[in-house]
Amino acid sequence: MTKAIARRQFAAWMAALASAAACPAGAASEILISDTHSHSSMSAREPRCMRCELQAANVSLMSWALVADGPFIQRLPNGAMQVNLKATPEQFREAFHRALSSMQRRIEREGLRLVRTPQDVDRALSGELHLVLSTEGAQYLGGDAGYVDTVYGWGVRQIGLGHFVEGDLLDIRTETPKLGGLSDLGRQVIRRCNALGIVVDLAHATDQAVTQALEVSTQPMLWSHSAISRQTTDWRSRGNHIMSIGLPNATVLAQRGGVIGVWPSRFNFDNQQAYVAGLQEAIAMVGEDHVAFGTDMHGLAPASTMIESYGGLRDIVNRMLASNMPESTVRKVAGENYARLVKTVLLGRQAV
Repeated sequence: MTKAIARRQFAAWMAALASAAACPAGAASEILISDTHSHSSMSAREPRCMRCELQAANVSLMSWALVADGPFIQRLPNGAMQVNLKATPEQFREAFHRALSSMQRRIEREGLRLVRTPQDVDRALSGELHLVLSTEGAQYLGGDAGYVDTVYGWGVRQIGLGHFVEGDLLDIRTETPKLGGLSDLGRQVIRRCNALGIVVDLAHATDQAVTQALEVSTQPMLWSHSAISRQTTDWRSRGNHIMSIGLPNATVLAQRGGVIGVWPSRFNFDNQQAYVAGLQEAIAMVGEDHVAFGTDMHGLAPASTMIESYGGLRDIVNRMLASNMPESTVRKVAGENYARLVKTVLLGRQAV
């Protein structure tokens, strides 16, 4: 661990202690945390103990997301992403298997539990740590909607349809649209996810693609990370909201039982208190039952995030309570809303 990282972690811990002092006694530590989107400790060789960090912060449910196009993109010094290679379907699938194997080794090494059934969500809500095995991007499907069944068998329970490399399921908001929103294959994949009981994550999709996906899905859907923009946004947008879901789609997603994970990103918020205010604004826009934490932990460059560990997310819970947000609302946003969404989708599994 470098001295700089150690100093940042110490500062985060001290901030958490300070904000905890202003919270109702005992309330903050009892509130469970869920995260709709995390890349924490993705390498099996990384020495850190992921279980230790999560349990210390009272995280009981975390979407652990494999980056399907990770080997084919590069982060630039300004934090932007650059596509380095137009990979073949075979290359995408090979990369998926390598990443999945690495994650499985950590799961085995730390004795971590995966969410596979609705009962596993109930266990998470009782405080027993569970991971939702997820993917960000789905290029590994290789044009075959039937491959969703295969990854379901490996424990995947959440699939993000898009990321930074263009795919064949839907248009992404950082590239010129080419599919008119959602493709026929994208519709097939959503229907298959609905039937199996897999959460569909729409983050990175264009507003047009989101609108069409909401029309197709029979299950509530997830926008796992960014923010809500009051204006419609697309690939031509500039500024902080290029990655944000537009309010019209956010409203429909919420009305159909979905959840929006709000990003603790410096692209959207200047500091921790501004993030808490952003959560409050999102609640005002779509309701307290439809907002959650979507940290993108270790997916954002250090300079682009205000939360580098789950101790920092515990600090946010403390700040929410200190801001006089009702404890019942804090519990929903911090943990219960994402858990409810996952359980609802798992319960919707059809006889297949």
